[in-house]
Amino acid sequence: MRKLANLFLILFVISALTNIADQLVQLFSGAHLLSGLHQFAWLACICSASIVYFGLGFNHHLPKIILLPLFIWVFWALVGHWPLAIISGDYFQLIAGCGQLLIAILLLRLNLQLNHKSLLFTRSQFVGPSFSGQNLLRFGLINILLLPMALILISYSFVATLIETKTAGFVQLQPNGLYMTERIYRQGDKQIRLAGMIHLGQEEYYDNLIASIPGDRTLILAEGVSDEEHLLTEQFGYGKIANLLGLTSQEKVHFQGRLIDASDLDKTIEEGQNTPDILRADIDLKQFNPHTLEILNALAKYVLNGESLISGYFEFNRWAQEHFNPDINRLVMTDLITKRNLSVLGYLPRALDKYDTVVIPWGALHMQGIEKAVLEKGFQLEQSQKRLSINFLLLPYKQWWKGLVGEKS
Repeated sequence: MRKLANLFLILFVISALTNIADQLVQLFSGAHLLSGLHQFAWLACICSASIVYFGLGFNHHLPKIILLPLFIWVFWALVGHWPLAIISGDYFQLIAGCGQLLIAILLLRLNLQLNHKSLLFTRSQFVGPSFSGQNLLRFGLINILLLPMALILISYSFVATLIETKTAGFVQLQPNGLYMTERIYRQGDKQIRLAGMIHLGQEEYYDNLIASIPGDRTLILAEGVSDEEHLLTEQFGYGKIANLLGLTSQEKVHFQGRLIDASDLDKTIEEGQNTPDILRADIDLKQFNPHTLEILNALAKYVLNGESLISGYFEFNRWAQEHFNPDINRLVMTDLITKRNLSVLGYLPRALDKYDTVVIPWGALHMQGIEKAVLEKGFQLEQSQKRLSINFLLLPYKQWWKGLVGEKS
């Protein structure tokens, strides 16, 4: 157990160092070169921490004064160091990494004072019988309460990490709500703003985003698939779900500005214009694969327009089991993400020739590919900011429950 505990100490330090290095590389180059290494080190740290934690019940020699602060830090990290992430903004990961390294150094030095030989645990700290029935009983009683909390934290951390990974950090789950990220990139006098969007959010979130968009020499490349040939047989909208959750649907949000078409990109900006231009930079449904259209119609029928979300979800799931396969899934993602990303990126060269600021307020799942293309064009990350899109404390949970089960008021 001593060796495992020492491994945990080492991995704790390594994960702190890799986090700091990763954040510094991102800060100066915008690249995520060490993110994979840090994630691997952190995962190994969590695994070793779990083993050593349960070892506290079977080996009373394990120095709790050294290990317990480290366990507390690990549990705090599982909730994203909240509320540090909100208070410290863009640099919270770097601050968290430095804090982790500092607490590790302090505790290692304390351990050196305890054993007078090494920063790590020594054999002299593990002399005599390791097992104690009284120690195991105390450990078991304490963990009747702690283990359920730990399982909840681990589940939360898994979901939060999955969301952040899939959206390249443009969506972040925090204990108090869901945050959307906007990143601003600059090259010379040109600026590109990538604003990760969500289909459902609180009205204040959308109002804040709209108010932040400058009017002078600005173009908004808007999202929104058209349906010129009426290929959708079901009404596709999130209004019903938005009303159920007490939120605002993105489709009801309208950016302030002058609507233009692609041919207007070759015209000069009117003198005195102080409102942004808006260009729909999306594609039409006729460019989608028939399988994608079939899935969208089924989603609208069973989920978006169903009697309840729960029954609709299960009905759609049964339908999907009969119609889905890996090949169709790839086709759907190509239609929903890849084709549409190529469309908006195709407007960028002409847009940047005419405008100083180009705003791309698209769904967060699009942002990883769009961000990669923006960086490849030589733009550098200038700043980023988070906006609270859904505040969990303000959701009407009673109304939500009634809608989920289809209960009438």
